[in-house]
Amino acid sequence: MNAQDQIPNSDPTRGNKSIEAAVNRGLAVAMLKGVAAGAALMRDEGVPLNVSARVLVNPEQRRASDWK
Repeated sequence: MNAQDQIPNSDPTRGNKSIEAAVNRGLAVAMLKGVAAGAALMRDEGVPLNVSARVLVNPEQRRASDWK
């Protein structure tokens, strides 16, 4: 049994809900205050650089659950 099997209703494509929330907050900040502010928030909240770069630079690569 792996870790995903032990968490009911978990999304196997997104393993960390706190990172998911930080990404969504960062996207909201980016829309309101600019990409640099959104990137800074994501960095400060521990979002991996490759993830923040992907969602900020390539909106078409965002997950369906990401804030739009």
